[in-house]
Amino acid sequence: MADEGRLEVILDEFPLDVSSTEAVDMPGLRPGSRLYEVDVGASSLLSRDVGLPYIIDSEAGMRVACHPHLVGAALAELCLDCAVDFRAALGGLGLIVGGGYALLNLLRGSSGYRVSGAFPSDIPVVSVRTEYSEDGYRSHSDDSRRVRVTYSDLVHGSDNPSTLIISDTFATGRSAEAALSHLLGEGVEPERVVLYGFTAIPALERLGLLCAGWGVELVSFSICDITQLASNHYDMPVYGLDESLWESSGELRRLGSIIDMETLRRFMPRYVAGLDQPGDWSERHLDLFDGASVVSGDVARHLRKSIGLVESLVGLNSGQPWYDGWHGEIAEAELGLLREALRGYS
Repeated sequence: MADEGRLEVILDEFPLDVSSTEAVDMPGLRPGSRLYEVDVGASSLLSRDVGLPYIIDSEAGMRVACHPHLVGAALAELCLDCAVDFRAALGGLGLIVGGGYALLNLLRGSSGYRVSGAFPSDIPVVSVRTEYSEDGYRSHSDDSRRVRVTYSDLVHGSDNPSTLIISDTFATGRSAEAALSHLLGEGVEPERVVLYGFTAIPALERLGLLCAGWGVELVSFSICDITQLASNHYDMPVYGLDESLWESSGELRRLGSIIDMETLRRFMPRYVAGLDQPGDWSERHLDLFDGASVVSGDVARHLRKSIGLVESLVGLNSGQPWYDGWHGEIAEAELGLLREALRGYS
């Protein structure tokens, strides 16, 4: 658990909303997991309607968020544990009672969340691939003209699901916006869209606006927290400095998230301040469907890039008044695990 003195320093230093979450009694979650509902009107970080947001806090989700060295089979197992909690929450809230739901896989990243493994094998699936033009690692555009649908499939076994479940990493929300707009334009008319994964506020606001325009209910389930978004439109830290902005301009910008206080307490002893939680998501996995076949991510690339990011964060954070040897030990521990993992992929 976090030292209370350091916790207060972090709360003073970064824009963290720890007061708009309310625990929901939810039977069926895995031991130690918790479900929180976010009071949109009470949040200091939300500026518009984002539907009905929930946060699922679990040990598995926290390990994925804090430890980019977790890749391949170890990561897949943790993601399945998270997906089991997600399905339990859906059922407990009555969102999938009586069937009539389908999964929307945004290729390649959706399948990494292992949601299909927590549902019956005959669940209908929509597969859509969107691609950013001229973007790359830790550099995503917020321009909708640079996102296009390059592959799509119709719902198998269901022409018009009442609930469409999308698992993905939602940073700007542009990919999900393009995919949903494509399906809605093709005549798919869900009553409800459910989001699940690592989630940033700009994505929720964008998709909330889209769904409201189509008269569709939006419900979201975020892993551990709902973050602000770094200037590169990619990094999603729990809290910390915007490393991408500092790297490009030398400017210091503080980032935070919507997170329950108890979740934050458990994050702090293992989280490198400023670290992107999902990392290079598709590259962390060994078996993702890309629309044509099952492919492996470039795990070694993810590990090398993560080492570079943590080293850069150490250089940035070490000059800040809130940073001390405790934070340095957390970073050095993760660097050691990343280097050890990389040796297995070299």
